[in-house]
Amino acid sequence: MNCDVDELGEIMLEAWRLHQELDPYCSNDFVDKLFSFASPYCCGYKLVGAGGGGFALLIAKDTQRAKELRQRLEDERDFEVKIYDWQISL
Repeated sequence: MNCDVDELGEIMLEAWRLHQELDPYCSNDFVDKLFSFASPYCCGYKLVGAGGGGFALLIAKDTQRAKELRQRLEDERDFEVKIYDWQISL
């Protein structure tokens, strides 16, 4: 609501931490590795949805880091992910 994307990222990280505390089985090695890989580029991330679909939301720190992360994910053979384009309208 205050147009602070970094704060939104912090809230997402806290929500993800709490979710893991409530359900230690909500993640797996692939998700943990993906989030660790993406962390330097992101201000926040978490799994979203009702589960079973494997959908993650990652918020890049800025446009350049979003482009870099996308390229690294496309090049990295350890991650077979589909990347969806989206943006936050401020």
